[in-house]
Amino acid sequence: MPENGGPIMPFFNEKSLGTWVKSLEQFIDKSFEHYQTMVDHLSFPLEIQETKNEFIAYANLENYDQSQIQIEVLERALKIIAFASESNRFADDKNNITQYKQANKRVERLVPLPFAVKQEDVRATYGNGVLKIRVKKRKPSAHYIDIQPEIEG
Repeated sequence: MPENGGPIMPFFNEKSLGTWVKSLEQFIDKSFEHYQTMVDHLSFPLEIQETKNEFIAYANLENYDQSQIQIEVLERALKIIAFASESNRFADDKNNITQYKQANKRVERLVPLPFAVKQEDVRATYGNGVLKIRVKKRKPSAHYIDIQPEIEG
């Protein structure tokens, strides 16, 4: 290293460079905290259990009513969607001002399954803020094809 400390040393000494690096680390840590908070607001906790005959998914949707929850049956997955809408009205009669605020929230999770799903194999219940989805396992079925002799001619 050159005696003068290189091109950045006129701007930084060892102490100020250490302070700058620490500040950068704190900025990055805070950014990830904000990102995790944002991701948490776009999703919800989900736990999956497997038994011999079925898959059971437990989704924590305690801030939603049953009417705000949908389950979409896809070929090899389930999509759980929850919607919430909140509106507030604030009136200041003294100043003759009325303010309305409305917020819509949509969260969803995709639950991949290792087999094809049919709608009649899916049952769901909702109580105490927990959505419970049971998916009956299907036994794999084999289909055989008859082989015909090739006719030359």
